[in-house]
Amino acid sequence: MRQLTLNELEDKFRDYISDVEYCEFSDVITKLTQLINFLKHQNISNRILERIESDYSEIKTKLPSDNNNLNWTDKQKITQGLFTPDMQGAFAYFTILSKFNQEDKSTPHYIQLARDWYDRGKDFYEYQRYFNTNFLNPFKDLFLWYIYESKTESTSDYFSYKSRDEIKDQLVDLKEMLLKQGYGQQIIFDEIEELKELTERVNKKNWFELIKGKFIDLALSGVISIETAKKIIEILTGSEMNLLK
Repeated sequence: MRQLTLNELEDKFRDYISDVEYCEFSDVITKLTQLINFLKHQNISNRILERIESDYSEIKTKLPSDNNNLNWTDKQKITQGLFTPDMQGAFAYFTILSKFNQEDKSTPHYIQLARDWYDRGKDFYEYQRYFNTNFLNPFKDLFLWYIYESKTESTSDYFSYKSRDEIKDQLVDLKEMLLKQGYGQQIIFDEIEELKELTERVNKKNWFELIKGKFIDLALSGVISIETAKKIIEILTGSEMNLLK
């Protein structure tokens, strides 16, 4: 499976989750299983799922692998403690994932979460409606927040739109700085443009490594000075580097 860019991933995610939301209740089991499989096999989305598990680990620890081990009072305590939409989204993902990991799946496999956790719905059609409200859409909103607004917290993270735009602003400022210093070579600007594009498909760690490699090569070939290369790397990575080692 080809690894998608951030923009491509968002488009696919919106299409696939819309298919889940508006399909017949009997098709949810297939379409939602396919969606989770897709997310787990794309590097960017899989990292987002890992971040949800890490950022909301407190919620996850309250959920046993088998929800039948919880009585109704315990379930209410958990659902009543979901104070924000993002907490609801994380809870939705964890409960959907628990269902995904089960091998035996019947027609109401996912949509019956509405009944199991909120005692809502009298038939499969109502299960699906309440499942969309309490599980599918909150998960969708949380996932899209990571795509749009989240910061890169570790080198394993991929750039969200917001963090990508911040980097692009830095690269524009960098280009202006280089022009003022008399570096107007097209090769430098081509490298900067490539770095902009790479924020759509590589994680922070790999992007930093590419920065170092590109500007070290430019310094060694005499296109820019060693000091300029060091300054650029420091600006973009936030750390100093001894290029003379």
